[in-house]
Amino acid sequence: MSQEETLLLLNAGYDVNAIAEAKGIKPITVYGHIADLISNDKLSDFSSVITREQYLRVMEVAKKNPDDFYTILAGEMPAGLPKVAVAISDFLLRKKCNS
Repeated sequence: MSQEETLLLLNAGYDVNAIAEAKGIKPITVYGHIADLISNDKLSDFSSVITREQYLRVMEVAKKNPDDFYTILAGEMPAGLPKVAVAISDFLLRKKCNS
């Protein structure tokens, strides 16, 4: 239910911090919900969550440092955002394979 609430708030135009505040949870938890929603094909428009530049940065660092890219990116972007980028990458691969 919590993920569905996150989806409703996201679709209503709330950003991650506003969702976290409204639900009384941490932004990293909201990012986790978003990653799960993407992984379960319940969210396909991520433009309000992550920029193209952020996504490309995560993919670049993950390719070069697959074991510790979360740690490397910790000071560079909000905690949880790299998990969203990985979920998007998996989503795009699934979409490509199903085409």
